[in-house]
Amino acid sequence: MSNNQIIRVVAYHFQADCEIQGDRLTRTDSCPDQAQILSRSETSMTLWWPKYRSLEYLHHNPATDEWILLNSRGGLRFLCSDPHAREGTRFVVSHEHKTVGYLVSKNACSTMLGTTLHEYNGYTTHYNGAQNPIWRDSFACSQVRGHAGYNAEKLGSYRHIITYRDPVDRFVNLCNYSWCIASDLPLPYTAACKDKRCFIETMLLLIKLNDRNYPDPFEVHLQSQYNHFLFTHRIDTVIRIEDFSDYIRKEWGCEPYNCNVDDKNELTADDLIPKDIEQLKQTSWGKDWLIPQYYGNLFYENAHK
Repeated sequence: MSNNQIIRVVAYHFQADCEIQGDRLTRTDSCPDQAQILSRSETSMTLWWPKYRSLEYLHHNPATDEWILLNSRGGLRFLCSDPHAREGTRFVVSHEHKTVGYLVSKNACSTMLGTTLHEYNGYTTHYNGAQNPIWRDSFACSQVRGHAGYNAEKLGSYRHIITYRDPVDRFVNLCNYSWCIASDLPLPYTAACKDKRCFIETMLLLIKLNDRNYPDPFEVHLQSQYNHFLFTHRIDTVIRIEDFSDYIRKEWGCEPYNCNVDDKNELTADDLIPKDIEQLKQTSWGKDWLIPQYYGNLFYENAHK
């Protein structure tokens, strides 16, 4: 790395070119912020910002040739999409079917919520131009409960269910969701991605960096399934995502109320290379492969309460 250069720094709250001169990093935009470089390598830097008296880090993203600004723990500076994330996994309640349904990101959350509302309240989604209107509906969102809202006396006799998805399939779905549907989800960190390969590599990096936020609030879509499983009150039945509609029909006696819009599949598992899967296994998502082993006797085909 040369001693004097211009690099692109990307953070949630700002994106700017910065000039490195000796052991100083200076933003070249209208903000005069300057940091002292305490250490540096080809892939990382440690920064001290005298103006804010804060220690932060830069991590190089080779896919976009940008540097991601991290907090003092080396984690991402996402705005938390779930203010209750640290409290535990969110859930919905179907009193009609005496069921507590835990919501795992990218694991049929919309179907779980929509079916519960439709069956119990005769709820109908009011389309408002949003890609997934159920998560823009104030009444629907008000029915999602935080971990602290659990009432053991009222819900203890209910069946507690949670969905499981093959980790590779879930990652592909997350990439499609971000690439095709909700492109603002991982922005600005993926704004410079020019193709699918670049995007996949960046998403893998974001999952790795997001792991460092633990146990503070995080971007919930990048969170592992295992963390959702771990922070529940209890689990009685685990349902594979491919069996979820079958479960609803057989156990609830109704059709699943499908609110999903995840039908754009520009990325597929064939876009992944073996190295991608190995990198995913090195993150917190690695434990997702072990869920069938940890919870095998609770899976739907062998479920017992």
